Amino acid sequence: MRRAEPHELTDQAIPVITARLSEAELAKWVPIDLDAVDDPLQAPEPSLGALAKLDAGGYVVLNYGKDSEQLTIELPVNTIDASALLAAFFREVQLPVSRVLWHRKGTRLPERQAGGRAIAAKVQKRKAAGGSMRERAKRSALRAELPQKRK
Repeated sequence: MRRAEPHELTDQAIPVITARLSEAELAKWVPIDLDAVDDPLQAPEPSLGALAKLDAGGYVVLNYGKDSEQLTIELPVNTIDASALLAAFFREVQLPVSRVLWHRKGTRLPERQAGGRAIAAKVQKRKAAGGSMRERAKRSALRAELPQKRK
């Protein structure tokens, strides 16, 4: 991913994803510098923004609201396969899919689940420590019952 010049994208961009993350996480996961946007006519809150060109060849517009701590990812309107472009974005930016608050109808998020690897590591750790990995009892099995009448 590289920082692109504003004139490189000639089409209008539309929001496709909104994700919640802190400014420190943004700096850690997004490998380009974002410009400050302080003009109230451009953004409703103090923001950071940039146009980025992915290594796969597509463009994405990144807008990060400092007050709301939300990253909005916009794609060009003429994008043929928005889901494929999002998958390319998630391959280059290690943003966990679990941080996504909203995505545009008709687009699919990538299958990658960052939390899945963490859960698998916990399971292996418990097994190594000798902890039991039995399944949880069904809720109906935990229901209290009245004692039966005796004759």
